This record gives sequence, structure tokens and C-alpha cells, in this order.
Amino acid sequence: MDKLYRLAWDSWNLNHIAKHGISRKEVEEAVNDPKSYLKKHRKRLLIIGSAWGRIITVILENTGGKEYYVVTARDATATEKRIYKRKKK
Repeated sequence: MDKLYRLAWDSWNLNHIAKHGISRKEVEEAVNDPKSYLKKHRKRLLIIGSAWGRIITVILENTGGKEYYVVTARDATATEKRIYKRKKK
């Protein structure tokens, strides 16, 4: 799967990620990080990626085709950071 995701944004998810201290640009950078970790579950993707050195976790839901709705984004937990760093090697 290529890493160029088309992300769907609305006021709800922009406000939601802002509550976690994450910006739209950070989500886009992390999701398209070539070294990101990806886990699929039904119509959702969990992505752990880096945005200018900040490791974040993003949950996306497929809305059809290559478009994904940003469900949430937050700083990665210690365990998620270890997963990302292991994958990066």
C-alpha cells in the first residue's frame, strides 16, 4: 500500500486533534512518513509516524477508495514509540 493517503477533514476532527495538541500538518506528515508503522483492522488504520521528530499515533477510517477520515491523533505512548523505532531500523 502506498503512503499517499487523501485525508478527509471537518471541523469535528480538526477540533478533536487540537485538544490533543496535534496539528493537521503533523497528521499529514506522520501518515505519509515512509518509515511509519501501519496496522489494519477492518476499515480502520492505526499509523505510528514521525512529524518532524515528534512520534504520533493516528487512527484513520476508510471512507471509500483512497480517502480516509481522521478519527483521532495523539502523541504515541512509550510502547508505540518502541514499535516505531524498531520498525525504523
